[in-house]
Amino acid sequence: MSYLPCELHCNSKNGEGKFTVGEILQRATNDHLALIALTDKNTTDGFDELNDGVIPSIKGVECATPNGNLLALGVNSAPDFADITTENIDSRIEAFKEDGAVVGIAHPFADGSEWKYNLRNPRNVDFVEIWHGAFTFENSENDKALAMWTALLDKGYHIACTYGKDLKNDENAGHFGCTYLDIDGEINQHNALKALRMGKTVASTGAKMFFRVHQKGTTYTIGETLKKGGAVFSFFTDLHSREKNSGGEELEYQTIKLITNGGACIMETAVSERHIHINLKSNQWYRAELWGKVDGVKKLLAVTSPIYTA
Repeated sequence: MSYLPCELHCNSKNGEGKFTVGEILQRATNDHLALIALTDKNTTDGFDELNDGVIPSIKGVECATPNGNLLALGVNSAPDFADITTENIDSRIEAFKEDGAVVGIAHPFADGSEWKYNLRNPRNVDFVEIWHGAFTFENSENDKALAMWTALLDKGYHIACTYGKDLKNDENAGHFGCTYLDIDGEINQHNALKALRMGKTVASTGAKMFFRVHQKGTTYTIGETLKKGGAVFSFFTDLHSREKNSGGEELEYQTIKLITNGGACIMETAVSERHIHINLKSNQWYRAELWGKVDGVKKLLAVTSPIYTA
């Protein structure tokens, strides 16, 4: 188990960004990322430049439409996005996935917009970009996206969470995060997409936090399903991971919360806690959240994808 910092939303000059693919790769290397996803809007023109070996990469496309944006990760050619409508969104996502892509909802509330698609089968959605852009107190889109994801979990869908910097401009100001992927084996597109499909993700402002669950001699990880009954959650935190990304804010890490259906908090403990006994209920989801203060204001600083119970 090796949760590694990744950026799953990068736009180069081929799409709408300011940087060449080579410059994005170098920035990701300087930022000590393990992997990036190139997601230019509606084009795959930059794919050939990904092969220079500077940093492992995912070939992706951001399908940008008036009703909202999708990220299709793991594609070799630009998907047919032009005819995506609110009526055929499900069949179009199915076509992406049949072609081997992992599909997610990108920044559903960015720039004051709102996701307008009527998804009839959210089971085909692999992830929701719950956090996007700079972490500022004015960035209310992240709160709305988190609520949207929570509502989908409540309906029984197994969907991972991600963070996307959406790199396309010279964004030096502000505090940016990452997605931690539990990549098993070599760091490459195949293993990263496998982690996304399995829901092994953590969206974070920087600090690394994840957990395992022990039940009746078996250990489960984020994204997996177990039975109801007694279980032990083991938390792993690295508060200094990516500390350089904290910007000029004063950060104080305080507590870990265990959240379940409806966004209800069933446990809150000190950030130093390592093991908690919980009685799991059937047909529920459980995620961990890292809370603290930013310049004295209480904020959510990291959130894991859930485990599930049958």
